[in-house]
Amino acid sequence: MSSPGAVLNAEARASLRWAWRVLSLAILAVLVSPFVLGRERVARMVPLCDRKARYGLECPFCGMTTSFLNISEARLPDANRANRAGIPLYLAFVANEICALVVVRRKRGTPCK
Repeated sequence: MSSPGAVLNAEARASLRWAWRVLSLAILAVLVSPFVLGRERVARMVPLCDRKARYGLECPFCGMTTSFLNISEARLPDANRANRAGIPLYLAFVANEICALVVVRRKRGTPCK
């Protein structure tokens, strides 16, 4: 018989897996949207930074959309100028998607090559 702690841990792990799956789908949408929708449409869809609109101050994420759009067009110097954290965050997103792909392929029994 399993202990209550083991059941809780199994439930917590299952919950975290579902949360990761949902987050991974959202990240995939972020990465794919410039290619599917185009730069102008994505730029129009993203709201103006609330902090910048209210106080005229940039937040740490100001320029991130522009940075991601520039990365999707392989304009890395422009991406770095828009937001210095853009390239590392984009790479982290890509790494997450690669991990998600590996997990999905293993679950389906398809070996990764």
